[in-house]
Amino acid sequence: MDLDGIILIDKDEGITSFNTVQKVKSCLGVGKAGHAGTLDKAASGLLVVCLNRATGVQNLFMSAFKRYIATLLLGMETDTLDRYGKTVKTSRVFEYSDGDVNSVLKKFQGKTKQVPPYFSAIHKDGKRLYKRALEGENITIEPREIEIKEISLLENRKDKITFEVLASKGTYIRSLGRDIAHELDTCGYLINLRRKESGFFSVGDAFKLDEINKKTSVIPLKKALNHIPQINVTPDMASMIFNGVSLNRIFPEDKWNPLVCGYYRVTLGSKLIAIIEKREYPRYFRVFKDPEGVHNRVY
Repeated sequence: MDLDGIILIDKDEGITSFNTVQKVKSCLGVGKAGHAGTLDKAASGLLVVCLNRATGVQNLFMSAFKRYIATLLLGMETDTLDRYGKTVKTSRVFEYSDGDVNSVLKKFQGKTKQVPPYFSAIHKDGKRLYKRALEGENITIEPREIEIKEISLLENRKDKITFEVLASKGTYIRSLGRDIAHELDTCGYLINLRRKESGFFSVGDAFKLDEINKKTSVIPLKKALNHIPQINVTPDMASMIFNGVSLNRIFPEDKWNPLVCGYYRVTLGSKLIAIIEKREYPRYFRVFKDPEGVHNRVY
């Protein structure tokens, strides 16, 4: 089994993403593991877990857009913006037609600014926000830019709205629920949140924690990155990459300049040897060095 790759987990509600990763790490006996995007304890669904060398390109998986289904309870707001918190606000709930709700949802489509929840893992001055909140600090949180590609109403009941959303990295669906409720002239918090997709990966292909064992299939790193364009190189070029030679020296301008900005897989035959990024100038993102030489065990 190739343990330099990713495994898809269907996380249950009630367990943290950190504890989920620790259980996967223990079950598979891997040295390194990390997740590509936190799921709140109150949320369930897809958690992409990176194993061993895949942790070195974790950010590539974290940057993907993610799809969720969320249910928002109207009329009350909690300090955590989910059902694990204490009630801090109540408000009247009005009658909302599907058209009313859809008009509000459309306001959030595209790039907007969002204030993250007080109870979140964001660092502020070297300390996580939820720790500051628990200690009763008066916290000022700066809004952050997010992007919502898709948002649609699935069900509309008097005090509950279920919606589906495809959102960028850094989007807090709890905050989105809060803001939707405010636009409806009430307040609210999420009573259910489930992640269905992360980039090209779906919860339908994921394993429950109790299904994990040493025979569980892991997606090899090269296959997990198949969505990234590929550049194949010669053994001589691969050797220069391993030695950190400037990419401007390795790739001729007529080959490099036409490429669009973004990430590229660099392969030697069937072996993944590096990830590079094109900006104004090309740069190394990750080199998968092989202590025994280019031709032996490059994954």
